[in-house]
Amino acid sequence: MLQSIREKTSGWVAVVVLGLVIITMAFFGVESYITGSVDNFAARIEGPAKFLGYYGQKRDVSTQEFRERFDRVRQQERNAKGEAFDPTAFESLEKKREVLDQLVDEALLGLVAEKEGLVLAKSAVQKEIMGIQAFQTAGRFDPKQYQMVLGAQGMTPLQFEKLITADLIQRQLPEELMASGFASDSELDAYLRSTRQTRDIRFIDLPPVVPAMPAPTDADIKAWYDGHAASYRSPEQVAIEYVELNATAMPVDTVADERTLRERYESVKARFGTVDQRMASHILVKVDEKATAAQIATAQAKAADLARKARLPGADFAALARANSDDVGSKDAGGDLGPVDKGVFGDDFDKAFFAMRPGQVSDPVRLPDGFHVILFRELVAGNAKPFEEVRPEIEAEVLESERERVYNDVAGQLVDKIYDDPTALLPAAQALKLPVQRTALFSRDAGEGIAALPLVRKAAFSDAQKVERQVSDPIEIKPNHTVVVHVIDYRPVAAIPMASIRDRITNDINADRIGKATTQVAAQLLARAKKGETLDAIAASIGRTVATLPGLTRQAPNPQLQRVVDEAFRQPRPTAGKPSAAVVTVGTNQFVLAEVTAVKDGDLSTLDAKTRVDLKKQFSQMRGSVDARAFVQGLRKQYKIKVAEDRL
Repeated sequence: MLQSIREKTSGWVAVVVLGLVIITMAFFGVESYITGSVDNFAARIEGPAKFLGYYGQKRDVSTQEFRERFDRVRQQERNAKGEAFDPTAFESLEKKREVLDQLVDEALLGLVAEKEGLVLAKSAVQKEIMGIQAFQTAGRFDPKQYQMVLGAQGMTPLQFEKLITADLIQRQLPEELMASGFASDSELDAYLRSTRQTRDIRFIDLPPVVPAMPAPTDADIKAWYDGHAASYRSPEQVAIEYVELNATAMPVDTVADERTLRERYESVKARFGTVDQRMASHILVKVDEKATAAQIATAQAKAADLARKARLPGADFAALARANSDDVGSKDAGGDLGPVDKGVFGDDFDKAFFAMRPGQVSDPVRLPDGFHVILFRELVAGNAKPFEEVRPEIEAEVLESERERVYNDVAGQLVDKIYDDPTALLPAAQALKLPVQRTALFSRDAGEGIAALPLVRKAAFSDAQKVERQVSDPIEIKPNHTVVVHVIDYRPVAAIPMASIRDRITNDINADRIGKATTQVAAQLLARAKKGETLDAIAASIGRTVATLPGLTRQAPNPQLQRVVDEAFRQPRPTAGKPSAAVVTVGTNQFVLAEVTAVKDGDLSTLDAKTRVDLKKQFSQMRGSVDARAFVQGLRKQYKIKVAEDRL
């Protein structure tokens, strides 16, 4: 199959990095997969006319799917960058297109998987679902948690299983391409010689040049002020009033009743040791979705016969499964499904399996993919800690859950009252006896207290708040911690009077003069070095000393030198004993004159056989990644992709 794919996609170039999507697609892309959308797409992908087999293929990336993914990426970048995160820059069209492109790539892979008719073993889907952290309690798959999370999203296990299956199938293509990457020994050697290369450099830290500078005249100051007006403006500012809700501060009864505590214990018992495990095996007699009544009856009869044989004295269920099962994922393992919890295979499976005794074989159970003959192999007893031993922990969790319940109730009431009058926060807060707090003026980029949070500043500066003066939607600071804001004062961008910043303008003029003079001198010194004058002679002429750094790798010994090192590795090799030189900007009006005196390629003789094999494997994977990215880029050239930028 891969060969046919490569032939259809020849000439592609690598551009796109593939992303892994399971939870996002499943939780937030459901509508576009199940119900579709009408003229509400962020991107539409249609099969190319050049391949008849692609006719009729079409897939939309919905605006909801895009928005949820965009919000997810925003949160990831905010967590990674902290206070350095710039919400305004993140909202750029370029960033939105970057996120949308990833969704388009995933949709393209899904279409190709559909065209190629890729299938997946049910056991592989089960393994993927059970490994999703959102469905686990204490590191173990929790059927109740699984049902609860899906139910909160309005999904059934069958719907979610279909989405996971689609995602795993679409990932097969790039993963196989990545695994097929190959690198020759000569390519690996060239790569290692380059990446392990070292360079000897020498450099002079150039002093700033302060020219004779008469004090700027009034005309100079006025001209500079007018020519750099954008630099002398006060930022747009707002002040807000807000109500903050935090579940940890919600008043609740401090004693939980016994029944509630014991019910909670049973639901999370797996955290306190192992619970009873029901080990299962099965034989699948597959039934096609378009099977006739006669074909279904034949499959059912075959399954019934297998169940009969499995019940015979001395029957080998594993041998029967290996010889007859249509589940490619468990067939070779004798139909072994491992420990099975409720909710994994659906209600019909659970109804049969959880009514069985160890060693019992079921009658054929009809599921969407066919008839299943189930063996309850063994009951493995658990060893969870007793209730009394973990009672304090359970009680704390119950109280926390009660605080969350009260928090959600108060938050819901607050939203309802704000809805009655979306232009006023105080009446809603007073009705619920919630304190209203206020901030000083703050800008888009910085604030104090609650305004130090980028999400709060973003909400405050939206048109709905600063212009229409509406109360914001609840802003989630952390789980179960939200704030609602209302703009009470707005100050637009305004020019700062020249008279009040005269000293600042004078300093800016002088800094510009110094920068130009220093840049000119740096260029002159570089010209001298390129004509053959030694760095030592140049250093002596300006009263500086030469610093020497032998054997530098591409990673500088300290962050301050990284720009110097980066430029050194961009320079050509020295020829005929003549160093290669460059001027490097390391800060405002700060320059370094550097030269590369020697280049030493990476030494491969010190590599042992195991290290070389490992490096070759890594390099081959890198080459495979290039093939995978090229594969997706090639699909982009063949499919018609329409993007609705106005909906992003």
